[in-house]
Amino acid sequence: MRERTADRHQAVDAAVGSFDTLQHYSIYLQGLYSFRLPLEAWLAGLDWPRHFGEWRPTAIGEMILRDMDDLNVTERRIEPSIPHHADLETLLGALYVLEGSSLGARVLVSRAGQLGLNDTYGARHLASQAQSDGWKSFLQMLDSAPTMDMDKVVDASRTVFAHAEIAFKGNLYA
Repeated sequence: MRERTADRHQAVDAAVGSFDTLQHYSIYLQGLYSFRLPLEAWLAGLDWPRHFGEWRPTAIGEMILRDMDDLNVTERRIEPSIPHHADLETLLGALYVLEGSSLGARVLVSRAGQLGLNDTYGARHLASQAQSDGWKSFLQMLDSAPTMDMDKVVDASRTVFAHAEIAFKGNLYA
């Protein structure tokens, strides 16, 4: 999956940028808000597969809102479309992007720290993601999933990456 989604992942990374100033970080927060909150709302309304048990991805939407409030960042939502299918492949594709972001958060939390942000001010969502073990749990879910069409999982993942890119780029120019 990593190789088949690498170009989409790179596009999102480029859209996120380096946020080396508080102004750039604020734009990042607006993009994340636009991307993550609708996706988390979609996930909350799903009937989850039985083999997932009680596991759910780490929700960071409320922390994003608190981080935005800390920095007086305006909620400006650019509406990327979210998945409309609720099949296993679409769910796994979306979770690949969301849970994979916890790995990137480990780098981003350091950048945010250089701006004076931390787990109690401005970067709660990053600190939470960086401490999450959701990626490992997700990989276990993926391995234990019943028969699925991996091409559909990859397509769903690529679509979710595209939604993220739209959200980040849209807020850059809003």
